[in-house]
Amino acid sequence: MAKGYDEHIERKNKVNSFGRELTRRAKSKCELCEATGVSLSVYEVPPVKGDPEIERCIFICDECRDKIDRIKKAKENDFRFLTNSIWSEVPMVKGFSIVLLREMAKKYSWAEQVIEDLYIDEETEEIIKNINLF
Repeated sequence: MAKGYDEHIERKNKVNSFGRELTRRAKSKCELCEATGVSLSVYEVPPVKGDPEIERCIFICDECRDKIDRIKKAKENDFRFLTNSIWSEVPMVKGFSIVLLREMAKKYSWAEQVIEDLYIDEETEEIIKNINLF
């Protein structure tokens, strides 16, 4: 058990070491909802495997993390901010936003309409294929 715990702590420390670079990239705001002046943390986009990679990490606020954790119970307006983050210049932020938006589109017509009107390039589609929330 100690070995697994130690590995978990080591991974967490590696992921957290990306904080400074992600703070610069995100300009100290949530990369999903663009909230400023709030606590931000590194979020590894699932599935997580192998060594942590900064390219698979995004910088998000606690509120977005909570919404992601309970996405199946999301209310209609919980993820409206995705209409902005799908245009991010950061490939993982863009891809993850589209995955979340597709999940919302299963329940809400506004999200379905956004997805229908969205052009997704090959690079972004490849990123999306490698994201597994569930």
